[in-house]
Amino acid sequence: MNDPISIKGLPWFLKIIAAVIGAVFALTLSGDIDTEGRIKITIGVIIKFAFSIAVSLYGGAAYIEYFNLSHYSHVAQGSVMLVFAVFGLLIIGIIYQSMRLLDNKKPSELIAEIKAAFAAMFK
Repeated sequence: MNDPISIKGLPWFLKIIAAVIGAVFALTLSGDIDTEGRIKITIGVIIKFAFSIAVSLYGGAAYIEYFNLSHYSHVAQGSVMLVFAVFGLLIIGIIYQSMRLLDNKKPSELIAEIKAAFAAMFK
């Protein structure tokens, strides 16, 4: 039986949008979105994006269930998932930036690159 698309799916849609936004922020932190706001689609970027979405949806859902937050609004639950998407892939971003520091890159240069990438995204 094919059920038509209904408003019942809207809460999950909002949570998925929050997960995607978190994944984009996480890709910026991991250095995959450059200072011009461009992204080069590679298999590594696709894997990082999928990992961030998975951490957001599964980690956020587990957190909401464990701490019994299901009575809160869908926007609040989406915010939890956004936080999980950003901080889930943030670990990969930290490891990536740490390796760049080992390649004799100055911390001020890394901060300037990340700041420029965020500024380019919001132009």
